[in-house]
Amino acid sequence: MTLLQPSVGLPDFWAGSGFEDKLLQAQGDFSLNAGQHSVTYLPSSDTAMTGRYQVLLYDNNFGTAESYPKFDWGQLGAAVVTDYSKGTHSFGRIFTVDETARTYELVDQIAVPFSGYVSSAQPVGDSNSMLVASGQAKTFTEYDRCGLPIATYEMEAEKYIYRVYKYEL
Repeated sequence: MTLLQPSVGLPDFWAGSGFEDKLLQAQGDFSLNAGQHSVTYLPSSDTAMTGRYQVLLYDNNFGTAESYPKFDWGQLGAAVVTDYSKGTHSFGRIFTVDETARTYELVDQIAVPFSGYVSSAQPVGDSNSMLVASGQAKTFTEYDRCGLPIATYEMEAEKYIYRVYKYEL
C-alpha cells in the first residue's frame, strides 16, 4: 500500500502529473517554496482529531528541477532565485497544514544565508528555537523563537556541509 501525502506548491507545477488531487490550497500571501530539504513533521496532541499539524523545512529559494526542465520558475515571482549566482538568502519555514480543509499557511520563517542545494532546518527541543544549516554557505546557526541568532558556526569544507542536527545527550 502506498500512502500519498498532500502536496503544497503551484498548481501549474503539478498539472498533468496525476497528483493534482493531492494539492492543498495556500492561505495567505507568501512566496512558494523553490526547492526544499529536511522536511520535519510536527504533530500536535490533537492532530489525529483535527487533521492539523505543522511542517518545518529548509526552503532553498532556488527554482530548479532537473526532472522538469520546462517549468518556468520565474512565474513564482522575483522573490524566487532562478540564477544560482544571484542568491542572497534561503529560509527556515514553518507551515500549518490542515488536511481537513485541504489548506496550508506560512506561520513563521527566518531568512538565512543562501544555499541553492543541500541544507537543513530542525526544531530544537521544546525551546521554539530552530537550528539551520546553510550548506553552501558552510554555516549553521541556532535561532531563538524571535529569529535572532543564538550562535553561528562556520565550517571549512571543500564544497558544502550537508546537514547539521542537534541532539540531547
